[in-house]
Amino acid sequence: MRITFVAILKLFGTLLLIAGFMYSSVQVHNYRDNLTMEHARAEALMVDPTLLKVISGEFKGLMADYLNLKAAIYKGGAERVTDEDWEALYILFKQAMELDPYFFNTGYYTQGILAWREGLHEKAIEILSIQAEHRYWDWEPRFYLGFNYFYYLKDNEKGAYYLQEASKLPNAPPITITLAARLVQRSGQTLTAIAFVKTMLERADDDEIKKMLSNRLMVLLGLYRLELARDAYFKHFGRFPENLQTLFDNGWVSQFPEDLTMDKFVYDSDRGELTFR
Repeated sequence: MRITFVAILKLFGTLLLIAGFMYSSVQVHNYRDNLTMEHARAEALMVDPTLLKVISGEFKGLMADYLNLKAAIYKGGAERVTDEDWEALYILFKQAMELDPYFFNTGYYTQGILAWREGLHEKAIEILSIQAEHRYWDWEPRFYLGFNYFYYLKDNEKGAYYLQEASKLPNAPPITITLAARLVQRSGQTLTAIAFVKTMLERADDDEIKKMLSNRLMVLLGLYRLELARDAYFKHFGRFPENLQTLFDNGWVSQFPEDLTMDKFVYDSDRGELTFR
């Protein structure tokens, strides 16, 4: 097997690149280790966003980009982040959003870096709300807001609201419809969820999406019948039924879809809580 000059050159180049990367990596770590504390921390511009906008003038978009990069680069390379650092990151993203609320990356970085941090969920929502107001055509800021309200703040009602709003916008993925329906139902508004899915079904053009929505609508309708039967049972006996089958055996449920099985539902007999899978 002959080894050509080109192959040798490629091998040499690859080894050179690897050596360069390793050397650079060592130098970066050495540089960070020798940084004084004031330079090893995140730093925000302690300027009011309104004043910063005036100072930046026509370059406010570039300034917003700079602040985003400053925050993202710091967080990407930091080995430990203090509470003061997190506060500085919040200020950087807030300033960037105030400067240019149309810049998508600010919301993206806010969701990816700030939203998951305990104690900063509300501040991430504050920033994303600004972008949702300005990027009124974009489903993503509302999707982030819906997720944050649901996952972090356990607020199903607000989570459902923002996911519904997101699902109505162009290019929103079908999953926003399903998630919104789930959250609306979990916040005790099954009829609202039914109306919402019906509306989206009427707007759907794709056959696969129509099928998905039709299945979801069938489950919601079945769930609503179960909820009515559960409430009637409780009113009559003063307690929730031990299981869902009890509602069928005693005639509390009628006109249930034939192809809808009980494994679609989750029932908590202690609290009478009904959800669907």
